[in-house]
Amino acid sequence: DPQQDFAFSIDRCSDITTHTFDIRAAAVLRHSIKELYVKLDMIINGKTVLTYSETLCGPGHSKLIFCGMKKGEHLYYEGPVTLGIKEIPQGDYTLSAKLTNQDHVTVACADFTVKNYLDY
Repeated sequence: DPQQDFAFSIDRCSDITTHTFDIRAAAVLRHSIKELYVKLDMIINGKTVLTYSETLCGPGHSKLIFCGMKKGEHLYYEGPVTLGIKEIPQGDYTLSAKLTNQDHVTVACADFTVKNYLDY
């Protein structure tokens, strides 16, 4: 992302559907986070099948430890993720995420793509 310095890594990605794996995400904030909103789109085989949005930070909505962080501060998250999915049907899956702040500025955005052509 040319507007945000962002790093993301996944440890132990083989057979991630049934195991817990660790993720790490880090960024130097170029915009303050007084309020933070997320919008997620799930796209399967090129069609948007689900859209979800939620307030993550704001008056009475401080769900994350980085709510209230200022421009220039370092955001860092490390922790386990468990998908718990026994099998993923064949196809192309994309989860598109966009985080915006109180000024409607994009703080971060990412597309996570899984392509499964395995025959179980």
